Amino acid sequence: MTKFICLNCLSTENPRNIQCFLVFTERMTPGSHSYTTFFVYFRRVLVSFFANVNPRVLLIFLFSLFFTKEISAQLLIGPEGGANFSWVSYDDPDLKSVYKITPVPGFHAGMHVGFRVRKRYFLHFSLQYSTKGKVMELKDPAGTKNPYNNLNFYNKVRYNYIDLPILYTVDFKGKIGANKEFKYNLGIGPVISYWLGGKGIYENNDSYEFGQGRTPYTIAFHNSSPDDHQMSIPSMNRLQLGLTLGGSIIFEPVPSHTIMVTVRYEWGGTYLSGKSNGLFSKTIYQEPLASHNRGFRISVAYLLDTKLDQRKRGKSTSKLKKHKSS
Repeated sequence: MTKFICLNCLSTENPRNIQCFLVFTERMTPGSHSYTTFFVYFRRVLVSFFANVNPRVLLIFLFSLFFTKEISAQLLIGPEGGANFSWVSYDDPDLKSVYKITPVPGFHAGMHVGFRVRKRYFLHFSLQYSTKGKVMELKDPAGTKNPYNNLNFYNKVRYNYIDLPILYTVDFKGKIGANKEFKYNLGIGPVISYWLGGKGIYENNDSYEFGQGRTPYTIAFHNSSPDDHQMSIPSMNRLQLGLTLGGSIIFEPVPSHTIMVTVRYEWGGTYLSGKSNGLFSKTIYQEPLASHNRGFRISVAYLLDTKLDQRKRGKSTSKLKKHKSS
């Protein structure tokens, strides 16, 4: 028999709703003993965290820490942009066995703010417009794992987001040769994303039967009656929470000017939708949205040092001199 293990509650019963995360199955025989690895427990912690933390609450908490703390340390600010390489990941093993997911390129652009918390520790914020997406195809169109009997299935979609990655980093120093030094950092933190919408193109048997072939579409939120060129999503998670980790190489070509090249991996924790699929008007195909965003990013930021720490120090020194003279 097949043994299901839910990574949300570690239940061995067949889950009744989509809140249970079927990502681990084990073939069992009568009399054998099931086991749970460390990976399962670790993933359970991550899944439970993203399933229960409200992104709005986390966002308010992080900004309260930022604005209530007296920022008297080094403050860097400037534009940032770069390239993405993104895809989606399914928890359901049935979906994994049916669909082949291919990454798609994209871009992001916005503003970056970083301030020194301690001597080697920085907190970095970026507010970015970014694109994510995926290409879906069938792994075995001629086989049995073809839920809609699609012989010409193809679906490419690009999502638009506003992202707020927040990284707590530690600075290090490296050497090139005997005299040349450079800085780099490593960091980890949450990423909060707001889903703006998107557009795509799909084809299958139905699209050719109705004479449309490859059909372009846009995403329509809160809509259960799509037109011929829409994919409607009646219920979705527009505010999403994830985890990001990465590192940067830091260059200082001139004093007070910093160029930071960053590579990050993003692990989306929130489902795009945990309650509904994407619906089309002229096909029985429904796009599964119980998926998580994944992706790599490479960014280049040009940052200026506001010298806020020196201004604060200068004001305090001038006040002290006035006090002594009086």
